[in-house]
Amino acid sequence: MRGDQNWQQPANFAPAPYAPSPLGPQRQAGAPSRSRWSLLPIALIALLLGVTGGVAGSYLFNQGVNTDSVQPTAVRPVITASGPVAGGPGASPVVQVANKVLPSVVSIDVRGETAEVTGSGFVYDDNGHVVTNSHVIEPAAKGGQIRVSLSDGTRRSASIVGHSPSYDLAVIKLEDTSSLVPATLGESSSVQIGQSVVAIGSPLGLDATVTSGIISATRRPVTAGGEGETSYISALQTDAAINPGNSGGPLVDLDGFVIGVNSAIATVGGSSEQQAGNIGVGFSIPIDQVNRTVDEIIGTGEAAYPVIGAQVSVVTGFGGAKVQEVSADSPAEDAGIETGDLIREVEGEIVDDGVELIVSIRSFEPGDKVTLTVQRGREIERVDVVLGKKVG
Repeated sequence: MRGDQNWQQPANFAPAPYAPSPLGPQRQAGAPSRSRWSLLPIALIALLLGVTGGVAGSYLFNQGVNTDSVQPTAVRPVITASGPVAGGPGASPVVQVANKVLPSVVSIDVRGETAEVTGSGFVYDDNGHVVTNSHVIEPAAKGGQIRVSLSDGTRRSASIVGHSPSYDLAVIKLEDTSSLVPATLGESSSVQIGQSVVAIGSPLGLDATVTSGIISATRRPVTAGGEGETSYISALQTDAAINPGNSGGPLVDLDGFVIGVNSAIATVGGSSEQQAGNIGVGFSIPIDQVNRTVDEIIGTGEAAYPVIGAQVSVVTGFGGAKVQEVSADSPAEDAGIETGDLIREVEGEIVDDGVELIVSIRSFEPGDKVTLTVQRGREIERVDVVLGKKVG
C-alpha cells in the first residue's frame, strides 16, 4: 500500500558526497521534503548530484523504501598529494584542529564490478576499524576492492566488517593495523547552533582537505538513498564546505573531537546535468548515533534500527504523520494505533510528516519505550510504544 507523493518540493535530499568516477552509475537519489523550507529558492534542492527524480511512495517503518531515480552526473576524482597542516604556538584554532585530527583521517577508494568511487573516513580504534558511510562502500558490498590511504601517504587494503544503510554508516577493517592514530570522539548531544566546526576529508579526491564553518542547525530531518535502501538521519547541519568525496569524513569541534560523520549536502539545481558543489548546507550524522551503530556493527557485523510497525504517508499538510497501515502483532498494533490515525508528537516533540516521524523514531534504540501523541478524529490521546527492531 503506497501513498501518493510527487517529489516536486522546494527541498529535496539525496545521499552522499562521495566522488564517483565515470566508470559507471553511482548511488541514486531519493528525497524527502519539509514545507517549512519553501522559503528557499523555487529551484529544486537536491542532495549531492543535482538529481530531479520523481517518486511516489510512502514509508514502511520495518522495511526498505523503493525509489525511482535518474542517473547522477559523474564527478571526476582529482588525485593530489598533500600532507598535514603545520601549526605551532599561537596558531589559529583551525590550524590546531587540523594538526590534531589529520593523522586520523583517511581517503577510501572503492572499486566494484561497475563502479569506482572515492570517499573519506577516520580511524576508530587501534584494531584497524575505520568508520565511513554505507553509500561509500556500497559498490564493494557484493565483492570488490577497498584501498585506504592514510595521512602519511601509505595505502592499505581493507575489508567490510558491516554496514547499516538505514543510518548510512559502515565499518571497514584495515589488514595492516600498525601505526594507527584513532580519532578522539566527542558528544553530539551538547552541540550548539552557532558553534565552530571543522570538516576534513577528500573532496573530489583531494586528500586531507580542511574546511571550517559553524553548526547552522541541529536535529535536521534528512533522508538520502535509493535502490530500496533509504537512510534516515537526524542530522547536524553545517555551512563548512562539504563536497563530493567528503562522505564519511569527520566533522569536529575546535577541541578536535569528532562530533559527526559527513553524509550529505544540498545543492541548488533542477537538472542532473549540473554538477554538485558546496552551497553551505551540509549534513552530518551525530556522533552519539555513530557510536551506537558502529559498536553494534563491530560486535555483530550488523546493526538494528527501531520500528513501530506502521506504514505512514509522506504527504505533507496533515499536521502529523498519517498512518496508512498497521502491521499485525507490531508495537503499533499493541499500542492501539489504527489505520487513519494521525501521529502528531514523539515524546512531546512535534512531527510534521511521515519523514520527521521516522527520523525521530530512528534516534531511539530498539526496546525503548516512547510516548506518541495520536489523533483519531477529534480525539487526541497519548500512547506508549515499545519499539521493535529491524536489521539493516
